[in-house]
Amino acid sequence: MKFERFLIAGVAVFMAIMWGRAMFDKRGQGVADSTARTLGIYSPHLPANQREQARESLAADARRREHRFIEAANPGSLMASTRIEQEAIDANTVPPADLYQYGAQLFHYRFRRADGFGSKDAPGLRRVQTGRRGGPDAYRCADCHRRGGPAGAGDAADNSYLDGDGDDVRSALERNPPPLTGAGVIELLAREMSEELRGQRKALVAGAEQQGARQRRELKSKGVSFGFLSAMPNGAVDARELAGIDPDLVVKPFGWKGHASTIREFVEDELLLHHGMESDFLVRHGSPDRIGRYGRGNSNSRPLDPDGDGVPHEITEGQVTALTMFVAMQELPEVGMPNNPARVADWTNGQQLFDKIGCAKCHTPSLPLRSAIYTLPSRDRRTVLSIDLAKHGADRRLSKPATDKNSDYLVYLYSDLKRHIVGPNLREARPYRGVSAAKFRTPPLWGIARSRPYLHDAHAPELEVAILEHSGEAQRSRDAFAALNESKRAKLRVFLTSLTRAPRIVSP
Repeated sequence: MKFERFLIAGVAVFMAIMWGRAMFDKRGQGVADSTARTLGIYSPHLPANQREQARESLAADARRREHRFIEAANPGSLMASTRIEQEAIDANTVPPADLYQYGAQLFHYRFRRADGFGSKDAPGLRRVQTGRRGGPDAYRCADCHRRGGPAGAGDAADNSYLDGDGDDVRSALERNPPPLTGAGVIELLAREMSEELRGQRKALVAGAEQQGARQRRELKSKGVSFGFLSAMPNGAVDARELAGIDPDLVVKPFGWKGHASTIREFVEDELLLHHGMESDFLVRHGSPDRIGRYGRGNSNSRPLDPDGDGVPHEITEGQVTALTMFVAMQELPEVGMPNNPARVADWTNGQQLFDKIGCAKCHTPSLPLRSAIYTLPSRDRRTVLSIDLAKHGADRRLSKPATDKNSDYLVYLYSDLKRHIVGPNLREARPYRGVSAAKFRTPPLWGIARSRPYLHDAHAPELEVAILEHSGEAQRSRDAFAALNESKRAKLRVFLTSLTRAPRIVSP
């Protein structure tokens, strides 16, 4: 054992030395080369062997410590190392592992004023955000997405106060940082559902025109009903009977209210709201209420520095792409079964109770996914970045049953990706991004054991408290849970505790 500890320590020191040599040239200046990045801290690979995990964790910790010295000697060098050009990505010369590494470094990077952090009117941190301009309220993404594993959830102390007046928390909407696990797969599910729903609308409209009469049908995708749509002979549609989705029939799986349809949209908005870091795309296309009215420009162009902090080109298109792919490649949670036979029996009974009392009606255990190919079209060029999440996603990743490789993937998400009315206890003071104050997207329950506290504002310290806060469309399920005796509640808790993430060794 002494020899093994000596060996692990030696590996860590060696990796730290090699990392330092890779990151500096003879003059001590930072060098942003892909070799240094791919030898970096963050890897999509999770060794199954815990000894190997320990070795990698120690080596990563040594590199992380070296990062601090690199940044101290040459402030901004780590930010510079993430400045990948979109042209290189478009040319398909950046492997998925390198894209993950670029995005991971940006996710964990502590933004500085010199990088564009904040704005002229908000140069430092503030607790309450101001409208669509945001905070800033954090120096890096990983400050809040940290609980339960990489890109995890946040504690109640990490809550954000969105869309406020910049001063009074009562003016804002409180939000707890959600885990980002499986984000790419969630977007793929939403894309397929949206495509199916739009296809049904197209067929309905064609049928109404052909029959010369009003037609009405239920819209369903992957077993989830989104209410009814009616079409008129003149091509008009009546969307008043839709449920849990906007009239555009786009499933929006991101944000507690379900207001964002893509990771890229969400990433770009979060960089702005939480860090004051404006992407080149937003500078060109964002409205002044989001990006600011400062900076220099002329009548024929957007200002280069609309937030007035003296830093143009804060986040490049390539950086947005890399951060988007890092989030898209995040691991899938897993079911961690208990070892004790008695607890296994409790787990089985708890799973049955979950369905029996109606929780599975909204928290749909699994949804089928046809394709694992995640595509990201370039916004400025006619190219499409494409990554197979079943091959290049972080461990644990998508897989098909060994007995049927031609089947769909089954994603054990425990969500229908719809919005639901969940009652007065959770209702907010006002709508957000066009979504009713009473409606929330069904949060996925996969990994729930590692993402405490619960609910959109983190006011539930335990799952039982969260369940009992439900009403509205969940009233019957809530009442059925409340009627359970302690023995049955214990079985349900055992089942929910199994919805976790892969075990990993994490160095401080």
